[in-house]
Amino acid sequence: MKNKTIALAGVCQAAYFANELASTGKVRDQNGFDATLGSLYVMDCDDISEIYGSDMLNLNTGLKTLHYAFNRDNDYLTVLKYTLTLLTLERKLSKREDYLEKIQKGIEDSKILQTTDERFSTPVITKLANTYSSTISLLQPRIILNGRPEYLKQIEITEKIRATLLAGIRSAVLWSQMGGTQWQLLFKRRALVETAHELKKMI
Repeated sequence: MKNKTIALAGVCQAAYFANELASTGKVRDQNGFDATLGSLYVMDCDDISEIYGSDMLNLNTGLKTLHYAFNRDNDYLTVLKYTLTLLTLERKLSKREDYLEKIQKGIEDSKILQTTDERFSTPVITKLANTYSSTISLLQPRIILNGRPEYLKQIEITEKIRATLLAGIRSAVLWSQMGGTQWQLLFKRRALVETAHELKKMI
């Protein structure tokens, strides 16, 4: 249950950041945001929490979001909708080998653009955003963001949103790999919420 909760928190965190960018044009938890994007590049690790960096504090936003969203807090309904859509899209994506290969190449190409001074520069974000647009964005259901037009019209912000949603799919893949299913979201919801609360207290 712990591993499933961490993976689901990763999806929730990406959904939260996408909503925050669309609504405010920025993210407050920069370390968490960097950890979310960084999860795209971690394929092999001894412990699932390492995917989001060495510090579980990097998942604080996701654990908090999971706790409130799956407790049906009205303030988190939009983020919950994005989270559930990401999980649905991951299932659709798993059947598209061509898209999976394209995503893998896009991530590898973006890594080449990284520098020691700036891991997530504009060229890196653009590559990740374009990878999302040419694959996941073509699947149904599409994620339609509810945000402020002045932010959604800015290319820099929309590209960050797409890159974040791509990272959300990565966490959704992890959720499936840990044995997470749609049924568990219904029947194990309380256990997931309680585990998220316990993990948050340990940070």
